[in-house]
Amino acid sequence: MKRVLAISLIAVIAANLVAAQEGKSLPKMPIPEQYEHSIRHRWLNKPILECRMLDDMEDPATWQHRGFGKMTFVDTPVVEGKKSLKLTSPTKGDKLGGNDARPWGAATAIRTVAGEDWTDWNRLSFRVYPDLPGFKVVSLNLTFHNGGAEKVPGPYGRNGLNFVILENQQWNHIVWEIAHLGRDKVTGVEFSYRLQGNEPGAAETVTFYIDQLELQKVAPDHYEGWNVAPGQIAYCHSGYPPASAKIALASDLTAGEFSLVDAKSGCETFRGKVVARTTPLGRFQIMDFTTFDLPGEYILRAGDRSTRPFAISNDAWRDSIVKTINHFYCQRCGQAIEGIHDVCHKDWMCAHGDRNIHINGGWHDAGDLSQGLVNTSEGVYAMLALADALQTRDPLVSKRLIEESQWGLDWVLKTRFGDGFRCNWATMDFWTDGIPGTVDDVTARAGNSPFENFMAASAEALAARMLRDIDREKAEASLAAAREDWQFAMNAGRRDRLDTVAAALNASLDLYDTLVATGDATAAQRYKEAAIEMARSVVDCQQQAETDMPFKGFFYTAPDKRQILHYSHRGHEQAPITGLIRLCRQFDSHADFPKWHAAIALYAEYYKAVCEYTQPWAMLPAGIYDLQEARDDTTRTQIKNGTRLTDRYYLRRFPTWRDFRGNCGTVLSQTKGLAAAARYLNDPELLQLCQLQIQWVLGFNPFCQSLMYGEGYDFAPQYTAMSGDLVGGLPVGVQTHFDRDEPYWPTENCYNWKEIWVHPSSRWLWIMSDLYAGQ
Repeated sequence: MKRVLAISLIAVIAANLVAAQEGKSLPKMPIPEQYEHSIRHRWLNKPILECRMLDDMEDPATWQHRGFGKMTFVDTPVVEGKKSLKLTSPTKGDKLGGNDARPWGAATAIRTVAGEDWTDWNRLSFRVYPDLPGFKVVSLNLTFHNGGAEKVPGPYGRNGLNFVILENQQWNHIVWEIAHLGRDKVTGVEFSYRLQGNEPGAAETVTFYIDQLELQKVAPDHYEGWNVAPGQIAYCHSGYPPASAKIALASDLTAGEFSLVDAKSGCETFRGKVVARTTPLGRFQIMDFTTFDLPGEYILRAGDRSTRPFAISNDAWRDSIVKTINHFYCQRCGQAIEGIHDVCHKDWMCAHGDRNIHINGGWHDAGDLSQGLVNTSEGVYAMLALADALQTRDPLVSKRLIEESQWGLDWVLKTRFGDGFRCNWATMDFWTDGIPGTVDDVTARAGNSPFENFMAASAEALAARMLRDIDREKAEASLAAAREDWQFAMNAGRRDRLDTVAAALNASLDLYDTLVATGDATAAQRYKEAAIEMARSVVDCQQQAETDMPFKGFFYTAPDKRQILHYSHRGHEQAPITGLIRLCRQFDSHADFPKWHAAIALYAEYYKAVCEYTQPWAMLPAGIYDLQEARDDTTRTQIKNGTRLTDRYYLRRFPTWRDFRGNCGTVLSQTKGLAAAARYLNDPELLQLCQLQIQWVLGFNPFCQSLMYGEGYDFAPQYTAMSGDLVGGLPVGVQTHFDRDEPYWPTENCYNWKEIWVHPSSRWLWIMSDLYAGQ
């Protein structure tokens, strides 16, 4: 056996040397997905155990029409039989609705059901032919209705909604697993087209043909719980850096050993024991191959079960970086993106008094087409920070990051009114004709917010430093804007919350760094002094003293320590820690250095301790919750569904939330802070904890799915109704089912939890600046 292994290792080393000599390159963008790796490919190839034709469109008696357009039954086109349902609709109404940046309404065909029990069926299947001339992206919304014990849609109007992306002008086969939905008294299934406008030159009237609606029974995907999906192995699909933790999990293995097999030669290269472990989350089988660090491409096997190929390489996560850049590129507003949209939103404005600014540009924020200052600033900052870290190691990616960052930076600069007011947020959820003065015009209102201005100042200051030798004129303009925006924020005076204080701390340090780099140490001094002042407030917000609570090291929203700091959607938990780390690195002789250092260390120990509650996944928990802070019964119930620490305090693995759900933004913000702390403290255990959060996103999760679209395997559709599926996109994240505290990831695709979003993508790039710098 040893001789076989030795021969195998020699073969692997030789193959790796050849691969290393091939060099690196960047793909043309937009990057196409590998469809055979997608979950849709697997869904459509699942064995059908039973099937019942629900409607072949031959009898219109069970159908109703609602809203815009009209519904008829026609002879052609059809899949089978004599008829198909035809739904036509305009793309716009005569005037915008109550929320003047959302769709005009919908055209809906409803298949009514007389309270049937569909418990024995767990999948819907149908064919649809969309005919939308000139449209590059086509979406259709499905809504399931149940009137039984579990009402569907539920309290937040999200469960039971499924948005699907269609190929235009051809028949599409759509399947939707409904095992997670109450279906004991089904009352209907809706097929809706939302009126979301059209680009110039595209049709203003659209048509959908629907045929062959079936009920099916299949082996359903795993959708809730901490256990690994039956019959599968959870592992990081993209692979592992050689020095990282390398762990795979299962919940139903019978094998006592596992092995790594070279994906090219088929030779076994490592063998290990499958170790059973019981934690508060259940019983798991652990396959640990951390000690194996030979670069290559491998398959893990345990009994009759195998993974798909994954890499062990220092560049294992490089593709995820490149694909994240692709996501941002595809979200560009105001530029034609092949296969997604033409030059868009030339009639989009922001108003401040009697002044208006055109605000197309930057990046569309999410599955809709909105724009936001915070997410754009953070995107710019993350790209430039990673570009800085990769200048020597990967100059191609570094250069591409700097290039992409300019698209966001230009938007940050152009949407300033120069007096503290700027476009902080602008909702947009449809395509416009690009002509000012028509029915589809949208005008946002400017605001003057200290938090937003500090965030902008950070991005502008870093850009000024990074662009000095690339575009001096833009660098100077960015520095001037940063100094002005910082002063506008300081003048506003409202810095009573930790998120604003931490933003001020980091913006001050960014200006200090840039001014020192440009040789103006005198001007930099005031920003150093401001940063040190802000740091005192940051430290005062931390729980440092021993109490009856078993943990310390977390933060409150203010020095009065009345409310524990939590984020349930967009996360900024990294800000206090990154600011303190930067102070420690630069001013280690300052009298406050011991306090800064102690706060960082305490925070790191806190997360190492609470992650014991999510083993063996080690997903970063949402944190400690105080029952006395609960303002309603729903929040109180969610807190109590966490893990009891005392009568008053509970630990939640997921945040408490309402309709805005999904934890990618919160977990990756925590990860960013801890990754920076791991580097500063030189803490291998903490670094491993951060790497596990990356692995969770890339397939090491109970559902064995990569959450990044187009990376790894079994990546699921995301809510991208306007721009289509975008390689490199991350969703808002895994949610919980109503008030529970365990992961919930059903097959349906709906805002906000499965909505593509630039916020977690920014965090992804920013984390990589620490993980790559730490290698």
